[in-house]
Amino acid sequence: METTNDHIVWLQELSKDDPMVAGKKCCHLGEMLKAEMQVPPGFALTLKAYETFMKESGAEKEILQLVENNKHDLQKDMNKCEEMSSYIINEVIMSRKMPDSLRDDILSYYKQLCEQCGVPDVPVATRSSGPVSMPGQFDTYLNVCGEEELIRRIMMVWASSFNSRAIAYRLQRGMVLQESPIGVAVLKMVNARSSGVMFTLDPINGDLSRIFIEGSWGLGESLVSGQVTPDKYIVDKITLDVSKKTICKKAMELVYGPEGDVIPRDISPEKQEAPCLSDEEIKELAKIGKKIEKHYGVAQDVEWAVDEDLDFPDNIIILQARPETIWSKKKSKPVMESKGNATEKIARGLIQGIKF
Repeated sequence: METTNDHIVWLQELSKDDPMVAGKKCCHLGEMLKAEMQVPPGFALTLKAYETFMKESGAEKEILQLVENNKHDLQKDMNKCEEMSSYIINEVIMSRKMPDSLRDDILSYYKQLCEQCGVPDVPVATRSSGPVSMPGQFDTYLNVCGEEELIRRIMMVWASSFNSRAIAYRLQRGMVLQESPIGVAVLKMVNARSSGVMFTLDPINGDLSRIFIEGSWGLGESLVSGQVTPDKYIVDKITLDVSKKTICKKAMELVYGPEGDVIPRDISPEKQEAPCLSDEEIKELAKIGKKIEKHYGVAQDVEWAVDEDLDFPDNIIILQARPETIWSKKKSKPVMESKGNATEKIARGLIQGIKF
């Protein structure tokens, strides 16, 4: 990737081959934009931006000394991780000032994003983007509004590379403790009517002839955190027929709050047991899942949302895609449903990579 700015790039400047520029999440968002998929507009802070902040603020030097002085204690007592994490995040990182040149760059890109979206102080998500897979270790913040809040949340994402989970994760795997540069994706928030995840195989048995979709009302964090039991849909990958629907009672949703935060909201009784996706939205999601899988050549784990402010099919937004990691490592055979010899032959051929 060639860029005139070492610290910030537009997502569309990145590709799947750039994980060491701004982390995996950012590079895959850029890759999907290049493939003309519906991804929120935004920009990425690079690993270099993290390193510049750590060096110029003086945080790096203090953390190096702190880790060196406590390394043996941490290895013997994992409970020390929480104590050290709190000190590093609050006293070493969040007490520092963002370097002026880096701050100016961030605010310049944010201003341009606001202009693109036609919204002053456009709400954004600041999502962590590590160069190596450390699932669930770093933090993400939603509905971030305004310049000062954006700067603070970016610093909080960087600081999360030293949260207790991340420290323990590196200790357990023998990784370098004091270094964990991460990128940050700054994305326009989706006004999510519903959201969820999609696997381009059946996660129960690895069946590659199926697409599995889970969804609930509002922002997807309610599903990820286990606060709601989501609707479930199983789609035939060849015919795009919905073979199974499980509609669950969804009593709450997460929505934008008045203070630039995310808050829970009760769902009206008539909506609680209504499906969060229409049949045409399920089919369109499955089409997009097939397109992403074909682009990458492997089964995918996809995060999606339906934007209430847009018309179908532009309202279906992809927030993240990554290779499915459980069944993709196994030699699973598709469990084909009987749909006639011709359909079965085509399906098996597609699964085996044969071109007809």
